[in-house]
Amino acid sequence: MDNSSGQASFLCFPSILGSHEGKQAISNPTFVTKSDYQAFYNYKASKGRTLLRDQTTLDTELPTLLPKGLHYIANFVSFDDLYSDGAFKQSKRSLVNITSEHLSLLYRAKCIDRDLAPSWEREVRFMEFISSTCKDNIFSLPESGLGPASAEVIKCILSNNKTYSVLDLSDNYLRDDGVKSIGELLQVNRTIVHVGLSSNDMSYKGVFAIASALEDNKTVISLDLGAKSGVNANHIGSQGAEALGKLLKVNKVLSRLNLGSNGLGASGLSFFQSSLIDNTTLTHLNLNSNNLGRDGARILAEILECGRLVHLSLERNALTDIGGHIIIQAIHSAIRNGECLLEHLDLKNNGLGEHSAKVIGKVLPNASILRSLDLSSNEFAESANFIAEGLMENKSVSTLDMSNCKIRENVGVHFGNALIVNTTLKSLNFSKNKLKDRGAKEISRGLAVNKALISLNLSSNMIGDEGGKALATALVSNNTLRKLDLKRNTMSTMTGNLLYKSLCGCSSVDHLDVTYNDFSYKCFMNIKACLDRNAQANKQLIIPKLKDEIEVLEPKQMELFQTQEKIDMEKRIIKDRKEQLLRKTEETRVISEKMKRNIFDLEKNTERLRVICEAEESVFQRTGDELTAEISSYKIKKVGLGTRIQQEKEKADKIAREIEKMRIQIKRIEQSENEHLAPLLNDLSNANEDRDQEERDAKSEAEKLEALTQRQKELEAILSRHSAKR
Repeated sequence: MDNSSGQASFLCFPSILGSHEGKQAISNPTFVTKSDYQAFYNYKASKGRTLLRDQTTLDTELPTLLPKGLHYIANFVSFDDLYSDGAFKQSKRSLVNITSEHLSLLYRAKCIDRDLAPSWEREVRFMEFISSTCKDNIFSLPESGLGPASAEVIKCILSNNKTYSVLDLSDNYLRDDGVKSIGELLQVNRTIVHVGLSSNDMSYKGVFAIASALEDNKTVISLDLGAKSGVNANHIGSQGAEALGKLLKVNKVLSRLNLGSNGLGASGLSFFQSSLIDNTTLTHLNLNSNNLGRDGARILAEILECGRLVHLSLERNALTDIGGHIIIQAIHSAIRNGECLLEHLDLKNNGLGEHSAKVIGKVLPNASILRSLDLSSNEFAESANFIAEGLMENKSVSTLDMSNCKIRENVGVHFGNALIVNTTLKSLNFSKNKLKDRGAKEISRGLAVNKALISLNLSSNMIGDEGGKALATALVSNNTLRKLDLKRNTMSTMTGNLLYKSLCGCSSVDHLDVTYNDFSYKCFMNIKACLDRNAQANKQLIIPKLKDEIEVLEPKQMELFQTQEKIDMEKRIIKDRKEQLLRKTEETRVISEKMKRNIFDLEKNTERLRVICEAEESVFQRTGDELTAEISSYKIKKVGLGTRIQQEKEKADKIAREIEKMRIQIKRIEQSENEHLAPLLNDLSNANEDRDQEERDAKSEAEKLEALTQRQKELEAILSRHSAKR
């Protein structure tokens, strides 16, 4: 389409098909002139909304929605008039910084996640939805049926997008695979400051991906991993808590963390203990519904004594009265040490009782920073008197919630006294208790003189006409209360008329809820008329206040002008420096080109060396494997030899013990034998001596015999010779 014609052109995405006045309706994106679009405008007057884009609009921006109500005013105002009056112009804050191609890709990914067939009508509705939720710097697609495929597309869309700083994908079906894609996005994106991933059916595996991405991320300051009841609730457990605990040790920018309803328990919370004690940046921590119990309270006590947290939510954690006492006592210790920074504390529905109430009463007089305290749905009953006594001396708490705490009329006396002297409490919630008439009278006594309270909730307290009358009387003298809630009580029309008369003389109250009381219709309407009048009067009172503020700010206007001049001067200096930087950038570019060539040469050499290194590394690896195998074999043999040596040593020790045992036995046998053989040995010795003597005697006799034999031989020889001579 030629733009030289001077006619504005638009890119249309109609959600209807068919024909009108003999012309085929536009079924695909196409450029049309202003005159062509006027006919389409008239056709759309009775068919709903569409989207359009001027040809001068950037391609990176999504076509904008036509103004709401267009199909009504089109019957009375011409297109030319609307166009000339700028009815189709959009502010920059309402533009969607996403291309049509990216949106179409995201829609098809959603169809894959939801197992749906793509439809042009659904795509247009999806485009309209994104046009209303992803404006300015917020990319918000909660409860949109997105899954892992959609998360992959969102990673592609936002990786190089520097417009969006808030990413909210809560209540979808990303699961671990989708969350891993978001983790990859956070590794490259440096503009996102808040990530909302609550209720996405995420386990510890998804937390690993997010924790790994945030270790080096310096922009994300808020992370929501909480969960709501439902099938897609997160469940990070102890393993996820361990990963987040390690993250908090190294991350120095994260200041808000929501881990509500993740089943952490005391064991999961223990992984945060050392991290939160040392961490100096995390200020907001939500641990609602994590079943922390008394053991978790002890861990939290050590964390709170360091005084780093500003906002702490512990709703529904079964802390018990003892656990509550431990936590409040830790806060008391931090206050005494001057380290407590806690401004908001939520202990709703934790079974707190007398022990907790007593220590809260001691903490409140010294809590100079605490602003909001939620103690609702606990079991204080009469022990709430201690809290009231502490409130009398407190100078900081502006919001106190004591609803559904089993409080009866006797406690009303102490809170009435507290309202008389307290000058900082702005909102007090006593709903769902049993103050009855007596308690309401005591509250009214304090309300009559209180000059600070703006909102008071006494709904569902069994307050009758006597209590209602006291409250009506208190409203006459009170000039600060703006909101009073008395619904679900037992007051009658008589009390309603008294409240009406009080409202006529009290211009401050502009919101009074008396539903579910026994008031007549006329009474309700009279009260509503008074409230409308008071609301209008209060709006008019704002103008003088604003004028006073303007008078106070006027002297600072000159300072602002001077500051603006300084800023302009700095802008000029920055501009000059920018030009210098551009010149230097060009020089740097030339040098960079030379360096690139050098780097290319180095890369070639590096590649050659890499091949050599790989070969050497392969040899080294084989040698290492062989060495490892030898070492393993040696270790096995060593273990076997050691075992055998040990066995042989045990055998030797056993043999030595047996030898020693036999030696002892032999010695004993020898001793026994010696004792038995001693007489025999003596006899043997004597016998041996006798034998020796006999041997000596026998020898002597033998010698004598031998001598005689010799003599005989000699005589026989002589006789032989004598016989021969004869």
